[in-house]
Amino acid sequence: MTIPTLRISKHFSFVFLIPAFCLNSLICAGQIRPVASDNPLRSRLDSLVDKCVQRYFQDKRAVGLSIALVQHGKPHFYNYGETKAGNGQRPDNKTIYEIGSMTKSFTGIILAQAILDKKIGLEDDIRKYLQGSYPNLNYKGTPIRIKDLANHTSRITRIFPNMWERPTYDSLNPLSNYSRKLLYEGLHQIKLDSYPGKIYAYSNMAVALLGTILEDTYGQAYFSLVSKNILKPYQMTDTRIDIRSVPPDRVAWPHSAQRQSVPLWDLGEVPAMGALRSTTADLVNYINANNAEANPAIKLSHQRTFGTDQEGMGLNWFIHSSPNGYRILEHGGGTGGSRSSLDCLPQLNSGLVILTNSLANRNDLEQELVTMLLE
Repeated sequence: MTIPTLRISKHFSFVFLIPAFCLNSLICAGQIRPVASDNPLRSRLDSLVDKCVQRYFQDKRAVGLSIALVQHGKPHFYNYGETKAGNGQRPDNKTIYEIGSMTKSFTGIILAQAILDKKIGLEDDIRKYLQGSYPNLNYKGTPIRIKDLANHTSRITRIFPNMWERPTYDSLNPLSNYSRKLLYEGLHQIKLDSYPGKIYAYSNMAVALLGTILEDTYGQAYFSLVSKNILKPYQMTDTRIDIRSVPPDRVAWPHSAQRQSVPLWDLGEVPAMGALRSTTADLVNYINANNAEANPAIKLSHQRTFGTDQEGMGLNWFIHSSPNGYRILEHGGGTGGSRSSLDCLPQLNSGLVILTNSLANRNDLEQELVTMLLE
């Protein structure tokens, strides 16, 4: 498995633009579903975004969508569709979505802070931070290092079999009640097939383990670490794990491929791999903080630890280089009924976030929006 690429074409955003009169004809003919939106359609950017989004909504799985574009430091927010299929309520920049594995980028920043605090070393054998004996966590004498957990080269499998083999497994909420105990039991069963640090293979369980190591190192819960080091400093007041106190009308409820409501995922004891929920308003602050790199931990999390500057990994950040030489830091996310994308372009003081509450494919939309920011 290789690191995913953006495959950005310089003129990509113009290939699929549909003239307004054609778009209206298609809508009248029933080929494109009319979609509620707060896009004012006043600027060229508004129109370009709208045309891309109309293409996205041709995917019959689509329900709701919130976008934030940061263009040279200026944010632009766009919201489409519904927070729940059929409820007629459009999302806004304060609507809370699952962000799934985008959470891993937060985990990378917490790891970077632990390195700066001299609590963890990137080159450390992970067994230094585990209780009990794990003779299986090395290959021909080469151990798994902390940085291998954060750049997906640990050789720890993506998901442990004991996640779905347990009697309480729920396919709609697969990590519900998945405990630290089960995580460590699964870790004991791992048999490495090659040297750590050499081959990229995405692993949720590796980052889940990294999260428990960070919790144990600081003696604090994962969300407390995220709140202290990221959410409070950057005024991300709506980013959270627990949404029980949030009014239901502020939540973008996830949906299946049939546009039926499905449960939010519960990652109670393994939150570092994907438990956060957030809003486009909060994530604009996150984009700005990552672009500025004024925080030493954020800057360190962006340093490449595997691959190349064209296609590499930082500390839970994917690193790409655009055709015109701009650095792109990104991470996406997916749960049972939500999809998300985050891209930061520090040299341009630009970026984007896409939050959705469906399984519709947002990859083309992401590429088109990144292309706009690179022009």
